Amino acid sequence: MSWQIRSALSSSLLILIALTGCGGFGGDNGGAGPINGPFNNSSLSGTYAFSFTGVNQFGFLAVAGSFQANGSGNITGGTAEINSGNGVFTNQSLTGSYNVHNNGQATATLVANASVFDIDFVMISNRHALVIRFDNNSTASGSIDLQSASAFSNSALGGTFAFRLSGILDASEHPLVSAGAIDNDGAGAIPSGVQDNNENGTPVLNQGLNGSYSVSSTNGRGTMTLNTILGTLRFVFYVVDSNRIKMIEIDSLPVIAGDALRQQFPQSTASVSGPLAFTLGGESSGGLPFAVGGVLATNGAGNITSGVQDINNAGTITQNIAVTGTYLVGADGRGTLTLNGFSGSSNFIIYPTTGGLEMLQVDVGEVSSGTAFSQAGPFSNSTVSGTYGLNFTGVTSSNNEIDSTAQFAADGAGHLNGAMDLNNGGALTSNLSLTGSYSIASNGRGTGRLNSAFGPQNVVFYAVSNTRVLFIEVDTDVVAVGEMEHQ
Repeated sequence: MSWQIRSALSSSLLILIALTGCGGFGGDNGGAGPINGPFNNSSLSGTYAFSFTGVNQFGFLAVAGSFQANGSGNITGGTAEINSGNGVFTNQSLTGSYNVHNNGQATATLVANASVFDIDFVMISNRHALVIRFDNNSTASGSIDLQSASAFSNSALGGTFAFRLSGILDASEHPLVSAGAIDNDGAGAIPSGVQDNNENGTPVLNQGLNGSYSVSSTNGRGTMTLNTILGTLRFVFYVVDSNRIKMIEIDSLPVIAGDALRQQFPQSTASVSGPLAFTLGGESSGGLPFAVGGVLATNGAGNITSGVQDINNAGTITQNIAVTGTYLVGADGRGTLTLNGFSGSSNFIIYPTTGGLEMLQVDVGEVSSGTAFSQAGPFSNSTVSGTYGLNFTGVTSSNNEIDSTAQFAADGAGHLNGAMDLNNGGALTSNLSLTGSYSIASNGRGTGRLNSAFGPQNVVFYAVSNTRVLFIEVDTDVVAVGEMEHQ
């Protein structure tokens, strides 16, 4: 088995957020699966921000933008930003078309001047969808979110936003992960902020920054300049609402992309309290992909009193490891966290936000990031009941990035069935019959198996609530991170 992974592939795990390798199965793009839901083309109506990251034939790929869906299958306008190894293309006009099936599985074609993007997505609601790129020369994962026009102004984005961005550092595509916070004054200036980087396994921490931003009142497209330890970085961002923006760097190198989420104040160590579920993805000290997931009990006073975690390190699986730890959050909303497990300690910079606890690993040689969410239990098999959309991204031992969306129904008693679409390094398979089983313990950790013609996938689940479940894959020939969300 070979895990000679290119950094661009492992970088896909650094953003979110896979399967055993096999060839394509044919079939039409974006199969409908069971026709048993409330969705149709009118479910996608309005102005949506989207973003996805992955790889294409030129290396690392990041795309972000917004589009107008007319509720009848047409994309009547929009703009996109594309950052790839073959160039940076900004403010590209968009048109296209889409088709939403009753179960929420859908396809779309986005037509820009520089490229045409075929995508598959699964609707969670009329406000949110999980998306993958679905063509033969590229694969990627991301999301689509309805925009709130009331936030299309500099003043609406006043306050502190914490960001978690990832991508590549240099022409050799070494991984770069960055987290930090920007203090927006509501009038277009960023007078202060902080940035923590993990640059190919070298942490560069607690660096000051400043900059400026501007938002279009028409479509929520904004521009941002940050003066950082890496130099002056230029971004385009798209407003989702007053608490979240999607960011994409438009420099040639480095290239990073991700989200920024609002921080609420006051902040202190007590801001992190109660049970948490988390997943992380990235590269180990050998430059190989790894994924980590777990559940933690925090006491609001800086102690992780108990928890367990699971690790897939390039196909070497270690499960149900007991962990403890400590953490501290300052009044500025920046904190530290240490997990103590079977192989020593892992150290993180953390930022509590309205969208979860952003985590950036800062151990020498290790590059990972992810999010922890407050759990809302109690948990059991009945936690997972009803219909869900699913997305995962990962890396196979065949050196492919793999991305998937699926829709399924769960019976609350440990069984599920539905349909899955996969992009395995450009080998497309659609409308695969999906079945599975799962068992969830009272702490929200569970085990399960997803079965399709692609092959069995063994996974470990981490329930956040009955509407969101995180997971990692624990097979020897794939490293993957994913989530499922209740429709």
